[in-house]
Amino acid sequence: MKKIVQMLFILLAVQSFGQKKKEIPAPKKADYQVAMAAEKWDFKEGKVKFEDYKGQKAMKISQGSGQVVLKNVVFKDGTIEYDIQPVLPEFALSIYFHRKDEKEQEIVYLRAGKMGNKLASEGIQYTPYFDGVNMWDMYPEYQAPAMARADEWNHVKLVIAGARMQVFLNNALHPVLDIPKLEGNEAEGSIAFEGSSYIANVQVKPNETEGLSPLALPDLTDNDATFLRQWAVTAPQNLPDGQELSFRNLPQVSAFTDTISAERRGLISLTRKYGGSKSRRVVWLKTKITAKEAVKTNLHLGVSDEIWVFLNNQMIFVDKNLFAQGMRKYPEGRISINNTSTLLSLRPGENELLIGVANDFYGWGIMARLESMEGITETDKVADIIAMAKEIGMLDLNQYEGIYSNADVNYKLNFTRKEKQLFVQVTGQEPAQLQTLGKDKFAFTSASATFDFQPESKKLILRQGNESKEFKKD
Repeated sequence: MKKIVQMLFILLAVQSFGQKKKEIPAPKKADYQVAMAAEKWDFKEGKVKFEDYKGQKAMKISQGSGQVVLKNVVFKDGTIEYDIQPVLPEFALSIYFHRKDEKEQEIVYLRAGKMGNKLASEGIQYTPYFDGVNMWDMYPEYQAPAMARADEWNHVKLVIAGARMQVFLNNALHPVLDIPKLEGNEAEGSIAFEGSSYIANVQVKPNETEGLSPLALPDLTDNDATFLRQWAVTAPQNLPDGQELSFRNLPQVSAFTDTISAERRGLISLTRKYGGSKSRRVVWLKTKITAKEAVKTNLHLGVSDEIWVFLNNQMIFVDKNLFAQGMRKYPEGRISINNTSTLLSLRPGENELLIGVANDFYGWGIMARLESMEGITETDKVADIIAMAKEIGMLDLNQYEGIYSNADVNYKLNFTRKEKQLFVQVTGQEPAQLQTLGKDKFAFTSASATFDFQPESKKLILRQGNESKEFKKD
């Protein structure tokens, strides 16, 4: 009897435990699918259709559609996936992300005509936009062959985490693009598509980064001391088509009021700093190189698009990398430190390197690298260039105005000021603008003449070549 009671107690206990234990529902799977329906997208009327295509709910984008923007989504980190089939002919099939607007955004695009060609390195590319400029020609290392198919669905996946991005194509195990550092100015923004195609199965997965580190990968050029990374820079100026730079239009010393530093790969990105323009523009870059002895070394240059190189006020090199005009440097008009080179003959002491850089086609910038540092003691000296520009900007030019004469010559020098520039007029000639070299020192470069003023004694010394003459103020 006692055993029966014990058994009943055990059974009741087990039933009681079973009644108290509740089933825990499985977590609801997140739905990341974006509906292929008109109310989810912003687009030009008549350029987008929503229809069934090959068994999929699809969005058909026509040529000339402009950007088709996903509504009410601000994307930062995570995964974007979609299926795409091109509608040929088309040049590029694009997805935009971190999109502030059409001027500031990032893009991954397939070049439709290069898809499926394993030897076409430009089949797919990532690049940022700066002020509406697609920077494709400034980042040739961010492109690769794209083994995509023109007549069927292709699956594209972007995984973005902080500074990093990987792009996968058609479920490959390895990324077709592995971006060490995203280059855009914006860290978050909308998503958009462009290019004649069918789009289906769009999924946006915030914060799902598949373990991708958000930290940028090291720049392999960081520890390369041969790159010239610091420059004093002038403000951009218009340069009419066909006009070339020469010693006659060298910039004033006072114009170098700002600096610019190299980015990854030693790139001086003028587009990032100054934005886009509808006309040809030029800036001047200046730096100093110090040598302990006379040195000859090659200067390797990446160019986008035209350069004029001066060493110690002497023009030594001119070159162009013009994609649109067929004057393309390797690799195919994109910027590269292998674009071109010239010989630098450095003198002992300080050497002033001055480069004019012009642009009117997509990206704008240069790279500069010395082949050897043998005999060179210092580079990237720009602080004194900026200091001199500030000093000259505050200079009182009134003290130099007046007529100066020398009894041994049959001409006089008349110095006048116009705004912040000093001009000299030799008797019987037209006034010429002088270049300000520093306090009390000016140059007339086309005549290889310098004027050293002595305001206290009301004198100046005119130097031309090995000759010098003293003039007194009348």
